[in-house]
Amino acid sequence: MKIVICGGGQVGAAICESLWQVANIVLIDQDDTVVEDLYSTYDIQGIVGSGTSLRAMHETGMDTADLFIAVTSSDETNIISAMMAEKFGVPHVFCRVRNPEYLEDVKFMQSAIGISEMINPEMDAAKLIDQIITYPTANSIESFAKGNIQLVGLTVKEKSVIQGQTLNEFNSSFKHAMLVCMVKRDNQIIIPDGSFRIQSGDEIHVTAARKDLKDLYNTLKFNKKTASSVLIIGGGQLTYFLLEQLSKRKKAIKVIENDLENCQRLALAFPKVEVIHADNTDQKVLDAEGIDRYDAVVSINQNDEENMIVSLYAKSRQVPKVITKIDRPYLLKPLSYLGLDTIITPKQLVADRIIRLTRSLKATQNSSVVNLYKLVDEDQHVEAMEFEVLQEAEITRARLMDLDLLDNTLIMGIYRQGKIIIPSGLDQIQVGDHVTIITEHQNISDINQLIKK
Repeated sequence: MKIVICGGGQVGAAICESLWQVANIVLIDQDDTVVEDLYSTYDIQGIVGSGTSLRAMHETGMDTADLFIAVTSSDETNIISAMMAEKFGVPHVFCRVRNPEYLEDVKFMQSAIGISEMINPEMDAAKLIDQIITYPTANSIESFAKGNIQLVGLTVKEKSVIQGQTLNEFNSSFKHAMLVCMVKRDNQIIIPDGSFRIQSGDEIHVTAARKDLKDLYNTLKFNKKTASSVLIIGGGQLTYFLLEQLSKRKKAIKVIENDLENCQRLALAFPKVEVIHADNTDQKVLDAEGIDRYDAVVSINQNDEENMIVSLYAKSRQVPKVITKIDRPYLLKPLSYLGLDTIITPKQLVADRIIRLTRSLKATQNSSVVNLYKLVDEDQHVEAMEFEVLQEAEITRARLMDLDLLDNTLIMGIYRQGKIIIPSGLDQIQVGDHVTIITEHQNISDINQLIKK
């Protein structure tokens, strides 16, 4: 597969990192330093130029490309380059678009311009933040099988009822089937078996039917109530999309934003939201606005350091749920030591979505990729994936206990004709199933690759 990527920023770099081993990648960027850095890091072709330049487009060999991905920081550049790629006859065109005005009629934009997928990182991040505010005990929530199966990250508190239990004992504690499929302990990732013993401080990732999560929260004595009051720090585009989500339900919402024009725009669009024009990193301002009285604080300024400082202050004021936006992935590991356990990285979210869409284009006769999430930092690569099984193959010919799966690989859920199965070794995959897996192996595009050869 030949992929042309326009834009070598954080999103473009993440796509190169994930796909260079399985695709022929050509990168276009105007910054020669960016091109040189990615060219020297990965086995890709680099071209210094604009995505709107016909010369640069010809130089990429665009007429032989299978996929074009436009992910520069400019919506207009992305749209124009996507239109050019469509005219070159590229069969699949993905375009990153952030401006809400361009997203008012996505179907029209797609048909008029010839874009296969319009992708907005802020909109995706807003939906995820809304999910987490709905289940504030969760550090992370990933959805599979059209939302029917969820993978929830939770931190085990001191003196928790499950502290010291093996996973076999944990599973027997619940009325409904659920599975601990990954544990993060001391910044190490473990895909455990039934003998693994849970400790306080562990971040466990539990797979369950969405409707059964209340059983998990009840047993662990976690707060099941959605956050009813939310303080948002920052008034950019992510805030706009988040308010669209939150305003659908009755919540006490306040936004503190430095920029007066942004404040006016938000106040006009969301008249029921209290919008404050002030320095949103000033602790005196935060105290005056009652930061300690909110169920959740969402820090989504443009600056990572400002978000870190505000979030740490919110934690010190005992705010029950603190959500922090971070754009630079290399900050994620240091942040984990500071107790900021719910981190949102919009650019990584959009990179993951593009990678999932790209792998779905490589669907084999046996299966296709439906969902993909990367769960950890740059030091360890763990992916949670959903496959649709399209025909009889090696994966369907034996019970799970008899399949010789790759090491550090676990089948964590099966969705079959509306029924959710949290599988045991006695279950067997069938044609038509949607199968969710977790693995430390990369570049999996066919479910049969999970079986040792």
